[in-house]
Amino acid sequence: MADIYKKEINIQSYDKDFLVNLLRTMVSIRRFDENLIRLMQEGKVSGFYHSGIGSEGLSAGSINMLRDSDVIFYNHRGCNQKIAKGVPLSKLYGDFLGTTHGTTRGLGAGIVHSADPSRGVLGQCGTIGSQFNIVVGTGYASKVKGTDDVSVCYFGDGAASREPLHGSLNWASIYKLPIVYICENNQYAISSHYKETHGIREHIADWAYGYGIPNYVVDGNDVLLMNEITKEAVERARRGEGPTFIEAETFRHRGHYEGDPYDYVNAEELKYWKEQRDPIKNFKRDLQQAGIITEAEIDNLEKEIQDEILAAIELAESAPVPGRERIFEGLFS
Repeated sequence: MADIYKKEINIQSYDKDFLVNLLRTMVSIRRFDENLIRLMQEGKVSGFYHSGIGSEGLSAGSINMLRDSDVIFYNHRGCNQKIAKGVPLSKLYGDFLGTTHGTTRGLGAGIVHSADPSRGVLGQCGTIGSQFNIVVGTGYASKVKGTDDVSVCYFGDGAASREPLHGSLNWASIYKLPIVYICENNQYAISSHYKETHGIREHIADWAYGYGIPNYVVDGNDVLLMNEITKEAVERARRGEGPTFIEAETFRHRGHYEGDPYDYVNAEELKYWKEQRDPIKNFKRDLQQAGIITEAEIDNLEKEIQDEILAAIELAESAPVPGRERIFEGLFS
C-alpha cells in the first residue's frame, strides 16, 4: 500500500522570497487561466481548453527545484506546469491565439502541443499517456550521458489507465532511471471517477509498489508539502537511486473542458474543494497568519500579475498568423 506522505511544515523556516515566489507562480497560473477563458468567450481562441484551476499548488510546488536541463512532460491541464517551469506567458497565449509569437510560431499548439526545449518542456506527446514511453528515453539519456538531470512525468488519473504506464514503470525500476512520476489525481477522467475505472487496492500509487518503486500519496493542494515530497524524489533521482511515484490528490474547479456542464459532480463536494481546499486561498491565509506577507502586499502582487498578463496578451495578439508557405514546416518527406 502506498505511504501517505506527511511532514511537519514550519512555514517560518522558509525564506520569504521563496514563499512569495511560490505564491506568485500559483496566482500567475490562475490569472493566466481566467484570462484565457475570457479570450475564448470573446471568440478569439477556438478549440478545446482544459482548465487547471484548483491544482496550482501541485505544479508550483513540484517544479521550483528543477533546472532548465531537467525535462518535464506535462499533462492534459499542462499550462500549470509550463508556467511553473518558466515558459513566458506571452508565448503560451501566442499558442492559443495561433500567432507566430507562440512556442510553435503559429503551427498549431493549444494546450497539448506546445513545447519549449530551452526550459526543458518537451511537450505532452500525441496521445494521452504516450509520454510514459518517451520519459523512459529521456531518463535513459541522462543515465547514458552521465548527467544528474531528472525527467518528471505528469499525468492525470485518467491517463493512468493507459497500459504504457506499466511498461514505463517496469523499465524505470529495472534500470533505476532518474524519473519522477507525478499522478495529478483530480478524481475524474472526463465524467468517470477514478475508483470506477481503476483496479486498485486503494490508491493509484499502489501500482508502483508492485514494481519496487517508492510510492506516496500526498495532498496536492498543499504547495509546501508538494514541494517537500518532490524535492526528496528529485534528489533521490539525482543520486542515481531510481524513480519515485507520487500521487497528488487535488480537484478541478471546472468541467473537463470549457463548455462541460460538470453536472456529474456533487455540488456539495465541489463547494467543499473550492471553499475549504483551494490551494491559493489557503496559502495566502497561512502566509498572513505567519506574518510573512500583508494583505496590501498580496493586493500589489495580484495587480502586478494582472498587468503582466494583459501585456503578454497584447504582445501575443500583435504578432501575425503564419503564412501558407509554412504549412509543411517540420515534416519529413
